[in-house]
Amino acid sequence: MPKRSILRSIFSMLSMIAIPLVASARESDQCASAPTPQLHVLACTAVIEDASRSGKTLEIAYVNRALAYFATSDAAHAISDFSKALELAPDDSIAYEGRAIVYTTTKDYDRAIQDDRKALSIDPGSVRAYNNLANAYKGEGHLSRALENYNEAIKLSANEPTLYFNRANTLKAIGRLKEAIADYNRALDLNHTFLSAYINRGTAYEGLGDMKDAKADFNRVLQIDPMNNAAIANLLAVDRATQSAPTHDVDPQ
Repeated sequence: MPKRSILRSIFSMLSMIAIPLVASARESDQCASAPTPQLHVLACTAVIEDASRSGKTLEIAYVNRALAYFATSDAAHAISDFSKALELAPDDSIAYEGRAIVYTTTKDYDRAIQDDRKALSIDPGSVRAYNNLANAYKGEGHLSRALENYNEAIKLSANEPTLYFNRANTLKAIGRLKEAIADYNRALDLNHTFLSAYINRGTAYEGLGDMKDAKADFNRVLQIDPMNNAAIANLLAVDRATQSAPTHDVDPQ
């Protein structure tokens, strides 16, 4: 069985779901287990330039190096390596998903959507691909399509808190605040320390005029992380609003 690369956390920066990634089966292979992205690049380059390497080993090296390049914000080299991996293995859904994530970070949403659709044609049950596709549609401003794909991801993985968080953010963006709060609630039921969910739920409460619950959420974040800038800024904004107008407690249900 391929081991899990420590680079799996890189995908979670955008897709919001930590996933197992392709990596070398050899425990000693630094292309899979180097402690830093820079060392991954060096180790994977050594594998790629080794004339004796071919096939799956070479494909894995390109994927791992692509992830390492992505971790160092080198999108061009990441895309190039994912593309080379796909030349070697045209049905590698993870390489399509990885390249789609990089395309999304560079705002090349059309290519990201194309790659995520290809990944889903190979692996129709990929929660990550549905989530990434939704992220790309959201980036393009197609929020209804984003919601459709978050819905599909949630059908496949009903206990993943970040899926509810992502869908909640989209619902909030189109003004469906009560539905957004319900999704933030679900995300927080699944992960009680999800600070971004508290902050975004707080701003949704604020949008409904429920300053009491908004403040409670921002204060809850500050109890865990007293230097959280987003919570501090939002709490100050709520304080200013409540000082200049009567407080309105609104039932968000």
